[in-house]
Amino acid sequence: MKTSLFCSMWYKLFHSTPPFQPFTITKRHLGSGLPGDYVRELATLFNRAYSPFENLDKSKFHVDFYSSDYLGLGLNKELNQTHADAILRAGMDHNVSSIVSHPPNSPVKDTELALARWLKSEAAVLTYTCATANIGVIEILLKGNDRPIYMDHYAHMTFKTAVSVAEASSRLKLFRHNDMDHLRSRIEKAGSGVVVVDSIYSTNGDEAPMAELVELCHRLDCILVVDESHAVGVVGDAGEGLVAHLGLEDGVHVRTASLAKALSCQNGVAASSKEVTDCFNNATTLAVFSQNVQTPSAVKVKKAIELAILATQQRDDLRNLSQSFRQQLKEAGYPVTGNANHPIVSLMVGDQERAMYTHNVLCSYGIFPLIFLYPTTPKNEALMRFVINQYVTPEKVAYTVKTLKDLRQDLKPWTWAGEQRNKKQNIENSSN
Repeated sequence: MKTSLFCSMWYKLFHSTPPFQPFTITKRHLGSGLPGDYVRELATLFNRAYSPFENLDKSKFHVDFYSSDYLGLGLNKELNQTHADAILRAGMDHNVSSIVSHPPNSPVKDTELALARWLKSEAAVLTYTCATANIGVIEILLKGNDRPIYMDHYAHMTFKTAVSVAEASSRLKLFRHNDMDHLRSRIEKAGSGVVVVDSIYSTNGDEAPMAELVELCHRLDCILVVDESHAVGVVGDAGEGLVAHLGLEDGVHVRTASLAKALSCQNGVAASSKEVTDCFNNATTLAVFSQNVQTPSAVKVKKAIELAILATQQRDDLRNLSQSFRQQLKEAGYPVTGNANHPIVSLMVGDQERAMYTHNVLCSYGIFPLIFLYPTTPKNEALMRFVINQYVTPEKVAYTVKTLKDLRQDLKPWTWAGEQRNKKQNIENSSN
């Protein structure tokens, strides 16, 4: 009786209309509440700043000042054919963590040896990106100890992320951009540690005082880390970067670089002692929990190194055109930043809204620079970056200069520099 009643109940439950649902599923809208306010505001800001690029493909004529493909290798048929052949020949590697090392005779290890020779380093490790390299290197140097870290205020943002990953945020001490006296005073107060700079700063094209940095770090017993992303392939007789070009490789403990710039390869590199590079794939968070670098990528990087070494004329052309562009902008009254020999030419605007307005105006004339806003740059130090690459010609430079001259009354560049906040006060406030 009891069994029959029990079966009857379950029959009614499962055959009733509508069908029985043992679990109630609540549908919720999961969009607006998930991102934090800061992230939403940042995304909105940068979407607005870069909205002109949505019409880039529709422009019959445009000036490409946004690409960091300095040597034009992105369209190099020999390089792309080498990469394609490697994919067809070798396929993709097994999906395995970077902790599982490639064999000594693999193309990946061969490329790492080529990178070390080119950069004049004891060893090098090929990484997925420069961000991976920067975060991993700082993790190696800071995790598990109490070293302070001294960072130029314009050093790449991924280094600041790296400090958080290494659980060392309380030890971060910023110093004024390229100010060796400020750096010295900070080290003397807090003790020896890790000093982090870019050799060529990505936002404004400034060159770091490498000889002074090497001497200071040697005298005060500090570890020197240099990001060479905008120097490798561009600076030096063979594109070996600023550090090796100046013969300072023995005084710099670690160098990192993005190979996605001048080499047009989606990888990064960390060059250092073998002790450091051996730790990278086995003891850094991003490497251990990421897939191994693919063999076809390594084959492409090695070919790109060969092409970059031979690109002497391209480097000369970049330098000459950059000098000409910078001089013409100065004569037109625009506040130019950066080293005269480097193909990053930036205009310091200052006010963020004015920078976005200026950027929109230039894009409407087919001129597409990049715009840098806070937090990429300090507050009230927004700027526009013009990258001289192989797709920029003297004729396009002349068109850009003429356009900027014609727009001087509307853009009022003579007021830009006056709207910048005092850099010294900015750094001191953020350091307190």
